[in-house]
Amino acid sequence: MEDIKGNFLKRLGLSDEWKSPIIVRVLTLRPSDQPKLITNAYESDGDQLKLQIDVFEPSVIDSADFDIEVYRALCLEYQYRGYVLKAGKPISQPPAWLLEALYEERRSREDGPAAGLYEMLLQRGNSPKLDAFLKEKPTLYDGTSRAIYRAQAVGLFRALMAFQGSQADLTAYLSKLPEKNASDAKELLKAFPEIEKDPAMLSKAWVLSIADVSAANRLDPLTVEDTRKQLTLIMDLTAPPNPKKPDEKPVRGPMAFPEIARTAEGRYVLDQKKDDLLRLEVRAHPLLRPMVAEYRLIVTQLVAKPKRNVQDRLEKNQELLDVVSKRVNEVEDYLNWYEAAKLETPSGHFSNVTDQPMIQKTRRSDPVSRRLDDLEAQGW
Repeated sequence: MEDIKGNFLKRLGLSDEWKSPIIVRVLTLRPSDQPKLITNAYESDGDQLKLQIDVFEPSVIDSADFDIEVYRALCLEYQYRGYVLKAGKPISQPPAWLLEALYEERRSREDGPAAGLYEMLLQRGNSPKLDAFLKEKPTLYDGTSRAIYRAQAVGLFRALMAFQGSQADLTAYLSKLPEKNASDAKELLKAFPEIEKDPAMLSKAWVLSIADVSAANRLDPLTVEDTRKQLTLIMDLTAPPNPKKPDEKPVRGPMAFPEIARTAEGRYVLDQKKDDLLRLEVRAHPLLRPMVAEYRLIVTQLVAKPKRNVQDRLEKNQELLDVVSKRVNEVEDYLNWYEAAKLETPSGHFSNVTDQPMIQKTRRSDPVSRRLDDLEAQGW
């Protein structure tokens, strides 16, 4: 629990000024109407607050649900530092999105972010509607839906934290939650003055934060095959038809670069391809990286000088790319064949070579060698 508490304090920029205890009770009997985990706040002696996490199944202590309940208790302790619990008045629960985001951020640092999930959310386009999102109840969701909710929650949390003074704004918002509704979007926006001036800023920041996480695995190196596939997609261009030779098919692929560079929109198109090639170069397989870099240099020069003659360089680079790719495929085919057809027992074909060294060891007789031989004979 201490590491969870440390993460909570760090992300919210708080010092360790704890006032109320948090007690974890592991119970053997579970009432039929109780969940596996439940967090409650009680009034103890002297109007002090006591927080208690009841665990009705010990196995859940190692689960995400338990970590989230610890975050819930931490938030409640901070929320009610300046308040006295009143009998009969319900407890104002902390925002579900904040609890899920704090857990997911910590988990992703240990296990790595689920970049594919964030990329899927990014492909949807706009961020979720804030009003509806704050009213969602992730504890009722299945595993997949809850994972999606957590990804969106991390995006919202990071979007809010991107604004100046956001930590102080968030903690001030939490400290006033006993008098407010955590599912009210207007109250949340009001807590962040910079966002309240232009609420559309939050939607944009929300999408950008999801995009940042979805790019987390884009520095992982690609295989030769994946590098070729990405390069093929980038090079999928067609030169404009030649009005003087209408019967000829337009040139496709990298050989179309010079002709595209001379068109009105050619500089813009190639400038985009230059950026795509640079991103691919970072992740390209080491065997193909020099060819990707050469294409990038050629495109960069064509953007600066569209009439530059680069025909020979394009042909040589394409030839080298084909040769390297072919050799890699041959090596992979051989390794696959060897793995499938390798002998389970030694063939004995090279026994005469391994058993009888070709070079006979000669014995030196100089004083130093004799002394070393004596030391070796004595066990040194």
